[in-house]
Amino acid sequence: MAINSNSTAFYTADKVSIGSGKDIEFFTVTVKDATNTALDIDGLTHNGGIVDKIMQAIQTRGTIKYFNVTTTNGVITVGVEGEDTWGDSDGNVASPTATAAANMQTYIRSLGTALAARGTRTATSDDTTYDVSLSTVAASEMVLA
Repeated sequence: MAINSNSTAFYTADKVSIGSGKDIEFFTVTVKDATNTALDIDGLTHNGGIVDKIMQAIQTRGTIKYFNVTTTNGVITVGVEGEDTWGDSDGNVASPTATAAANMQTYIRSLGTALAARGTRTATSDDTTYDVSLSTVAASEMVLA
């Protein structure tokens, strides 16, 4: 029996498109401090929290179309719209200088040892700093919760 669907999301040959028809690249970000310890980001997924700050950083080069947060081990999986949005660091798309994951990792690590964020859901301003200097990024696939 055939399945009829009106969904605009589809998967084919390691490419995913959600609605827009543009390819989406997936990354797994593990938020780590200078001791190489993954941060427990449980309770920090609120507006202005550390997860929000990391997502804002990722959005500087592409639109996030999907994300999944595993709060106890610092893992955030993101799907960024547009193939190679993070893959080229020198403007030469045909010969990128680093992989997309490496470029994103460098950028997130550059946020440093004192990334200001809201430490609680009720905070009205950035009142806590977080060390994200050894965060890692790897190419990934869609992770379903």
